[in-house]
Amino acid sequence: MTPTGRKDAPQSAALASVLENFPQEGDKIRQLFQQSSSFQSLCEDYRDCLAARQYWRQASSEEATNLSRSYAKLLLELEQEVRQYLEQGEV
Repeated sequence: MTPTGRKDAPQSAALASVLENFPQEGDKIRQLFQQSSSFQSLCEDYRDCLAARQYWRQASSEEATNLSRSYAKLLLELEQEVRQYLEQGEV
């Protein structure tokens, strides 16, 4: 981590993205995020997918509509992966 804390900013955004969609599981999510690099990666993928979906939703072309749908589907798959981590409850 840099003295300015810049390395933590993307991770914090990734964690916040998942917490926003799973607020009832906040404690578990924070624990998993601290202890599991694979869960951190999943959260980062979730954040990136969410951002891409939002970007393509605002664009106005047929391609944008298709990409938005693709990212929405991927987002559901990532949410399922988060649920699997939460159900396992272990790191």
